[in-house]
Amino acid sequence: MAGNVILEDLLAELIAFRGAFILQNAYGSMEFQGDDLYLSPTKEWITIYHEGASNPESQSHLHLRRAMLRSARIARELEETPYLQFFQAPKPSGESTLVWYFPSFYDYQKGKADIPENQKIYDAFVDAHGGEFAIIDTAGRGKTDDLI
Repeated sequence: MAGNVILEDLLAELIAFRGAFILQNAYGSMEFQGDDLYLSPTKEWITIYHEGASNPESQSHLHLRRAMLRSARIARELEETPYLQFFQAPKPSGESTLVWYFPSFYDYQKGKADIPENQKIYDAFVDAHGGEFAIIDTAGRGKTDDLI
């Protein structure tokens, strides 16, 4: 694996890219996205809410259990937008139930025309983090404690 990424920093970076979180299992899938998302961390959970609601729990939101996000790997399929798979294990393996899609590489309303700006976001992410990494949770301690 390429290295370590701090969980809250990773989620904040992904939210800024304006992609989409997908929760999936045998029963179906659920997509969560928006250009107004923010993180609300607690010791055991990180919740992603939409801004502007008088009661954030009254709108769609995503609760993520910190302990379940321990590693990640980018999946890339030919002529598809890549996505980041999250895993419970310290090294990515098996099926992931949470993925995050990078902003679409293609404009389907224009005959699947390339969107170079979104491809640059992906390239910069891979340059910074690699294609596979461990996720470090710093809840309850300083951001740089125990990272090595």
